[in-house]
Amino acid sequence: MKRKMSFLEGSMFAGRNTPVNLIFTVTIEGYLSRGNLENALRKVQNRHPLLKIVVWPDENEIPWYVSPDKIRPIPLRIVERNSDKDWQKEAEKEWHTLFESEIEPLARLVWVKSDRTSELILVCHHCICDATSVIHLMREILELTDNPNMDIGSYQAISSIRDLVPVEIQNRRVNIFKANLVAGATRLYLGAVSWMKEKKKDNFYTINWKLDSDITSVILEKCKEEGLSINTVLCLAFLKAFENVRHLSTNRRVFCSVDARRFLPEIGSDHLFPFPVMIDLSLRNNKYSFWDQARFLRDKLYKEIEKTDIRKILMYTEHLVPLLPKSIRYAKAGKGLHDFAFANLGKIKIRENYENFSVRNVYSPSSRFPMGNPTKISTSTFRGQIDFVFTSEEEFLSYKDALVIKENAMQLLLNQTATHESSVF
Repeated sequence: MKRKMSFLEGSMFAGRNTPVNLIFTVTIEGYLSRGNLENALRKVQNRHPLLKIVVWPDENEIPWYVSPDKIRPIPLRIVERNSDKDWQKEAEKEWHTLFESEIEPLARLVWVKSDRTSELILVCHHCICDATSVIHLMREILELTDNPNMDIGSYQAISSIRDLVPVEIQNRRVNIFKANLVAGATRLYLGAVSWMKEKKKDNFYTINWKLDSDITSVILEKCKEEGLSINTVLCLAFLKAFENVRHLSTNRRVFCSVDARRFLPEIGSDHLFPFPVMIDLSLRNNKYSFWDQARFLRDKLYKEIEKTDIRKILMYTEHLVPLLPKSIRYAKAGKGLHDFAFANLGKIKIRENYENFSVRNVYSPSSRFPMGNPTKISTSTFRGQIDFVFTSEEEFLSYKDALVIKENAMQLLLNQTATHESSVF
């Protein structure tokens, strides 16, 4: 493979000196074989084309995916496990550790190891995979570690992002006109804001917590009763929680992640793909009840999804590729127009029990994106428990305020779904 990154892929790459790492952690009870784990990493790397590439920038600072003559194996780092919190220390290191993107694969695995309990921390650069991808990779690693003779096959990578855009869309005059118009307007805007300086984001933090299975069950049952998805209800709870922190200046807006595979069936659910589609949602007037506001958000989300034409978006953004360096510099200086990004990954499709071990805990995939608004909330469900991960940066949103938002959101959920008096966190 040798192809120029698309604008969206290049935005995820964000430059060789910017760590944009996606991390997914599971806790294992039972025996893990180092040999089987290394074999699993080899097979996974052989299956996925984007695990066999490096990244080279050209003379214009545009990054390219390149397949070297020989790729290094996915690194495995082993750390002694002394407590249940050791994995958090290692994850913190991994968020800050750059990939040597010009010489090594853009994935690595950390094994926080003890005799009976371990954490596996899978780290991937966001320019090769999204949260759906990293969950699937972990599933493959676990299955191959338990059954080293398993055959997971391989697949062909797309040769160009234009492979996803039909020729009739590419050649339609009105689309070409609109693409050039978008590129021209963007060029003018980036020129007008070129004076803005990057805002350093060096003090990231992460808050992890779970709801127990009883409370999770009550919330899911109430959502079902109201004809709503848990995605909409959680999104609204956090929107209102932000709004209720009086000294914060909020936009009452959220960017909600939607799996791009919904719009691109040629991208398999088990293929690596780097970016989601972001849907812009805003909060309705507070005179409406919580559940009426939730229905409003649900309907708006569905309408925005129906209007999304990902193939035209890909075509238009291809005209922005020459502007990538300026766009990234602007993104590092800007604040964004939303309060947070939200991703609900649903039920994690990883087995609980294997022949030689079991999966005791799963922590939602999370990333730190040091561009624009770095605040992100991700959720997932495993073993009947909703898991949350809240990431942001101290100068952008203080850790103290994030804890208040977390408590407000959980209390709102409790108040709206149950008479349960116990703590939900």
